[in-house]
Amino acid sequence: MGCASQATNEGTASAQESKSSETTPVDDEVIKLTGTNTETFLTLKQEYLYKALVAEIAFQRGYYPLAAKYFLEVAEQTQDLRLVEQATRIALYAKEDSITIAAARLWVKLAPNNSTARQVLGEMLLRQDRLEEAVEQIEAMFKTAPAEPQELLEVVASLLEQQKDQERAFKLLAELVNKWQNQPWALLIYARSLIRSKQLGQAQPVLEKLLRLKPQHEVAVPLYAVVLYEQKHTKEALEWLKQSLLKQPNNMKWRLTYAKLLTKDRQFERATTQFEELLKISPDKADILQALGVLSLQMEQPQVAKNYFLKLLKTGERPETAYFSLGKIAEDDKNYDQAISWYQKIQAGTHYIDAQAKIAGLLAKKGQLETAIKHLHSIQVNSDHEKFSLIQVEAELLIDYKHYEPAMATYNRALESDPENVDLLYLRALLAEQIGQFDQLERDLRQILSIDPNNVQAMNALGYSLADVTDRQEEALQLIKKALELRPEEYYILDSMGWVLYKMGNYVEAIKYLRKALTQKEDSEVRAHLGEVLWVSGAPEEAKQIWREGLEQFPDDEQLRETVKRFLP
Repeated sequence: MGCASQATNEGTASAQESKSSETTPVDDEVIKLTGTNTETFLTLKQEYLYKALVAEIAFQRGYYPLAAKYFLEVAEQTQDLRLVEQATRIALYAKEDSITIAAARLWVKLAPNNSTARQVLGEMLLRQDRLEEAVEQIEAMFKTAPAEPQELLEVVASLLEQQKDQERAFKLLAELVNKWQNQPWALLIYARSLIRSKQLGQAQPVLEKLLRLKPQHEVAVPLYAVVLYEQKHTKEALEWLKQSLLKQPNNMKWRLTYAKLLTKDRQFERATTQFEELLKISPDKADILQALGVLSLQMEQPQVAKNYFLKLLKTGERPETAYFSLGKIAEDDKNYDQAISWYQKIQAGTHYIDAQAKIAGLLAKKGQLETAIKHLHSIQVNSDHEKFSLIQVEAELLIDYKHYEPAMATYNRALESDPENVDLLYLRALLAEQIGQFDQLERDLRQILSIDPNNVQAMNALGYSLADVTDRQEEALQLIKKALELRPEEYYILDSMGWVLYKMGNYVEAIKYLRKALTQKEDSEVRAHLGEVLWVSGAPEEAKQIWREGLEQFPDDEQLRETVKRFLP
């Protein structure tokens, strides 16, 4: 709020050093200035003069908590309005909440019609979830506020959103807004507050009331459409914007919202039409060119997309996004040299690591795996996340080309420097499973569970592997049960439970879990498992149908094909 930014205009460079109120240099300086010691000075019954001097020196030297404390004490003794205001601002700046509240209370007492004083006190009470105490100050501050205190209402709304008792907080906000019930600005603040608090159903009638007062409201028109859309009223939202644009065809904000909602609804052709209209108005707008490029890719029009991204480059904005998209277009066209050339132009930014990974992958496709690995090793990283990403890319490249030992060595080296990295342990466990090193897999998964006992992925993987390659079915069952308790609707855990039950001979229950897994997600492994259990349990025709549908969707899935081959050689 306004006064918070005006706490002090001196010593700001050292503001947050939080120097202790017990520090003695201030006392030493007082002695130098007065020629007497503290004890003698206080016997002169001029304590408030001493404290005022301490407060001023503390303020000048950056001892803000001490300055606030003494300014408040002097203000309490003298009832000086200037001093209490100074104490409040300094305490607020120093984040000394208890002093701020005490000073603000005194300020309100001395100047009951000062809206700033009540604003500070109300804000501090709200920050401490003391809603009932804050109500009096909030109501009073609006009585002393200007005729249309928009900024004040926005501040109060923002603070009320953070209250634990949301029902009471929004009831108070509604009461405040009701004072300006026919003012669009007040209704807009209320609606936005409800939206930020994810109360879309309550925000909708507020916006409808606003739009009855001002049907062409610049902000409310698109906001109403978004609220409708987010409540799954897609048709109504899109029709609302379509009709609104008939009245204001050149309103770019409305048309942009319309285009974005059409895109979210995967109506790509209609969205493209809207973005093209926007491009006529702003032919060099980077946002619009990028959106048209992405939409063209969605509609499988790579050459059209390429032209938009080349135009985006000419604007000088978002070059990395354009380079990356152009690289992807060339890569999809199997023009690997051209793709590498585009990716190499990215030297920084959010696409940098992804671009380097792409370069490595393309070098490997060109038969230059060793060069690809060297390229990955040459990249300078700026974070652990980037380092992990490149390790993963390197190992996956080696695995893709069946260089399993070097891939394992990559994970081993990484884990030597970071032995408790759960993600690396999990990746190494997956590789161990792939190459038949079950002991390594079990060690890594158990280490993950020792670090993170509720790690569902590790729990599920260990349970599935125990069921699949050992006779420790009961142990596997307990692991999968616990994983299901934590994530009862996760398709891959349901699949694991079905597989464990199948291995234990409980075909009926196994089929139930596998069917449920398939309803959660269409997955090739689930189809392979379900088909196998159906076949073994005496339903070969249904098994064939499950496999047939799976092969139509996943024709290149190795596990599914191998399963079918075992039963239908």
